[in-house]
Amino acid sequence: MTFKRKLAVTTIAASVAMSAFAGIPLSSKGLSEKLGFNNVAYATNLSDLITKSDKLYTALSNITNGVSNVNDLKTAINNALTADSTIIATLVGKISVGNSTIEGQVENLITDLLTNVLPSDAAATFADYADEYEGLLTAIRGQHGLTALSVEDLASVILQMQVNFSALLVDFDLNNIATIKEQLKTAATNAINSNTNVELFADEVGITGEDFADIYVGLQNSPHVSFPTLLAAYSVLNQAYKAAFPSTPPWSGGIYVPPATIDIPAEVKELEKKFEELAEKLENASEEEKAELIAEAIAEAQALIDKLSDLSTSVTVSGDVATLKLDENKALAAIAGIGAVVAALEEATGATIENLDVTLDFGNVAQDNLVVALSDAVMKKAVEAGLTGIILKVSGLEVKLPVGGTFSNVVDFKINKSEATEEVTGGLPAASDVFEFNLSVGGKPTTTFSKPVQIIFPLGDTTGLDTELLTLAKIVEEGLEFHGGRVKGKTIIENRDSFSSYVVVENSVSFDDTASVDAWAGRAIEVIASKGVIHGKLEGQFDPSAKVTRAQFAKMLVRALDLNNQAAKEKFADVEDDAWYAPYIAAASENGIIYGRSATRFDPHAEVTRAEMATMVARGLKATSGAADIEDVEKALQAFADAEQINETLKQGVAFAAEHSIVVGNGGKFAPNASATRAQAAVIIYRAFNFEV
Repeated sequence: MTFKRKLAVTTIAASVAMSAFAGIPLSSKGLSEKLGFNNVAYATNLSDLITKSDKLYTALSNITNGVSNVNDLKTAINNALTADSTIIATLVGKISVGNSTIEGQVENLITDLLTNVLPSDAAATFADYADEYEGLLTAIRGQHGLTALSVEDLASVILQMQVNFSALLVDFDLNNIATIKEQLKTAATNAINSNTNVELFADEVGITGEDFADIYVGLQNSPHVSFPTLLAAYSVLNQAYKAAFPSTPPWSGGIYVPPATIDIPAEVKELEKKFEELAEKLENASEEEKAELIAEAIAEAQALIDKLSDLSTSVTVSGDVATLKLDENKALAAIAGIGAVVAALEEATGATIENLDVTLDFGNVAQDNLVVALSDAVMKKAVEAGLTGIILKVSGLEVKLPVGGTFSNVVDFKINKSEATEEVTGGLPAASDVFEFNLSVGGKPTTTFSKPVQIIFPLGDTTGLDTELLTLAKIVEEGLEFHGGRVKGKTIIENRDSFSSYVVVENSVSFDDTASVDAWAGRAIEVIASKGVIHGKLEGQFDPSAKVTRAQFAKMLVRALDLNNQAAKEKFADVEDDAWYAPYIAAASENGIIYGRSATRFDPHAEVTRAEMATMVARGLKATSGAADIEDVEKALQAFADAEQINETLKQGVAFAAEHSIVVGNGGKFAPNASATRAQAAVIIYRAFNFEV
């Protein structure tokens, strides 16, 4: 017997053994309480799990020596663990944390779950476990403060672990045990990190992916787990699985394996052929004819892309959880089709289409817990096709995930909706429900992104509320952080560079020292302050006449135009990485809003001039709204007697701001080099915030 053959089957058998965890009841309140966990979000139907397990056992019973071969494997694993408790000692020690009272029970529980490859009666088996280990699990929860850890959390990690281990079977380098162990460790680590609550618990007690890899390697090395026993058990389990679930690839563990070839939609192939013929026509066409033919081609390409971008979806419901599912094959075909259309258009005409978004519209869903999964195959095909975003729509909520960067492989996205109570809003009037977002990318919890995610939140009843003062608030331990948002109809739109829990509130802010500017700046200050774009210097004090620095204005503009991006980096030598203004200058620089007073110097503490302010606003609006440059700059500036004082590099920005009445002159002058006050900055930011092309 070779090490290579033995390890391969050991890994498969261990993966099957882990499926015992999948039987932990998630939607049976009584059993969950027996296990010592309350307030469970019942995401999986217990009856479905039991039905699947029993169906597999029935199929196994119809195979010659099926049950006996699997029982031999159970006995072998049990003998290995009984003879050598060190195989699971590390995991047992970390969970029990030196508590000798529960250490033996923890060892028994892990042994039971690892050895029960396939119970003959799943319902009875797991009910027995719940009764037997009720006191143990209650003690563990109390010892580690597991109030936030649910049965769903634990089971989801075990299921993810099974998926990850199964995936490794295809790519194992079986000639190198060090490599294999590292692969196992990575798979287990990703599974642990796929659930925030489990990850926190694992961090607390020091559980790592290597602990699980050690268990599998320990079983592999045990003389009690022989190759013939493993091979016989795997063979009958494989047959049983195929018989019970003929439409599911054996041992897939939920992993989607893309087809060898993707069938491009017939209409795409027709358009590709048409564009090939178009390329020949363009060679002999006049400039006017070329322009007309290219415009028609772009319109045809866009129409087909729009048709393909509406991907097929379905919803399955279990309790209070709706799982939003994508038709993988159709999605891959549609995405590949979009990529082919864009490539054919560019090949024939040299033209391209900038925004390539696909939409998954799930309609209205009554459940408060939503789960969306996008496979690695779909995400990689989206990157390959050059898609810019995947838009998820459900019950009025829209989330646009930017393709590429962070979003380049398997995505698991969870949304929880709950009522906005006064306790949550701090007494502020709520205009929406509370939305909590949890994201996992590549099996690892992800809270920050390389590109911002656009979210459109549905508003509730806004009767009696000042809609201009509505703002998206992030719920933090200290209360609320205000992040702005643009109200559009019955929604509020905001880009987020991180995920958390959010609610829309009416945030009325007033100051005691703005009477002198209320006539022309009062409303602007109130609105911009309500959205967290600008703050008072002291409680109730705005200080409207104080001058604004370049760093301060950069922050105001970035927050007002929704350009926050924690992943952005700046290049200025006089901006320290840990300075409060660094992320805002970085975001502004990355979007082409700020070039600095030299290539390496930003001068953050210098007062911003009116010309600089106008130019920064102009660049920001062009970046966010698609607004165009002013064609006749001199004409736009001719109303200002001091136009010649405007730095040549700032004239286009001043012309844009003046043309759109964002920054206006006074007495026929623009005063380009004068410093701006906080009141003036608030008015300019307010106008920029409300700008529309």
